[in-house]
Amino acid sequence: MCSDNQCCSMSGFCGTTQDYCADPGSCMLGYGRCDSDVTPAGPSTQNVPRPLKGPITYTDDIYNCVENNVVALSYDDGPYNYTAQLLDLLRRYNFHATFFITGNNNGKGGIDLTAPYPNLIKRMIAEGHQVASHTWSHYSLSNITHDLRISQMVKNEMAFNNIIGMWPTYMRPPYSDCTEASGCWADMQSLGYHRVYFDLDTQDYLNPSPNQIQNSKNIVQEALAAQNVVDYLSIQHDIVQQSVANLSTYYFDLIQQKGWKGVTVGECLGDNDRSNWYRSFNESTFTTSSLLPSSTRASSSTSISGSIATSTHTTSNIPVSTSKIPTTTYKSSTPTPAPTPTCEASNGNWCGKVGTFTSKLGCLKAQSDCLAGTMKCVAARWSNLSGCTKWNGICLKLVGYCAKCGFGECDNKTFGY
Repeated sequence: MCSDNQCCSMSGFCGTTQDYCADPGSCMLGYGRCDSDVTPAGPSTQNVPRPLKGPITYTDDIYNCVENNVVALSYDDGPYNYTAQLLDLLRRYNFHATFFITGNNNGKGGIDLTAPYPNLIKRMIAEGHQVASHTWSHYSLSNITHDLRISQMVKNEMAFNNIIGMWPTYMRPPYSDCTEASGCWADMQSLGYHRVYFDLDTQDYLNPSPNQIQNSKNIVQEALAAQNVVDYLSIQHDIVQQSVANLSTYYFDLIQQKGWKGVTVGECLGDNDRSNWYRSFNESTFTTSSLLPSSTRASSSTSISGSIATSTHTTSNIPVSTSKIPTTTYKSSTPTPAPTPTCEASNGNWCGKVGTFTSKLGCLKAQSDCLAGTMKCVAARWSNLSGCTKWNGICLKLVGYCAKCGFGECDNKTFGY
């Protein structure tokens, strides 16, 4: 056990640097101080009433868009050193994105206290982007207690509130891991969160170097070349330098060449009332116009509770869609029981299993789980990654299969696993 001022590393040694204190992965909770133990200043949001706002499901996992000819651009784990450059790129292309933000992980410091993060988050709002939660410290939500899950969400809410006077209703589980059996579904619903995943993984986190990022370019090129696909909900990471500086420009060019547009997750779902995207201590202070990009905001609009910096950058307004949101967009929260799938690859104690599916949406769920499994495989044992390489190949094959198969015509038998 380390003293109050010290952190305990995963090897059992005490210290105060990020090698000992950074969450997740470097610090042992309960044996001393960890970065995730820090609680943002200000009132707790835990007991604030949370009516379920807007038309989007709170009970089912979300994997894809309902609007056509769009890519919902989403970025996890930031803000970080490259986020300002990404915001510049998005402004240049007149695209918008959703930023799934972690509050205090990887030794970066709390987002509400550590420059330049508060101003970056204010800029996101001012320029028409959506901010959403990726938890306080990036723990796997299915593998922690109920109390720690709630704490991970509430601490991030408090930090958001300190910066922009509100907090999100959209979240993405770290490692794509939030299961019903663990209680995570119930906890996220009780806090009023939409659980958002993706149907296009750029795999930038697996290809972070200049000589690897072409793999991610190939993924998005193949995805956008598919003829029978009308939208994507994609994932990147603004903590990956090559994803921002190299992949994004290439990706954005392909989207424009296809005649599509880069939008937020909320917009791709048809949730165009931006006040549905956030909560605050004083819900009556919300106005839709105060959440629009600064260039389209009327000067007489009422501001949101809490100060939002006005950006000098400009961006065009996004057309509002009136498309009805079909319930078939989401994975059912009460799926039909299926046989236990076969282990297709392994690494140490980790075993990769392709999920059972019989439909397009089921295929997308299996694809998301497969890609998340790659990260878990690597984390299981670093000394021999041959099993992870095999598993990643299966996942890439599944990505291509899901993109091409028709609704109601996708299943494991025709996929081959």
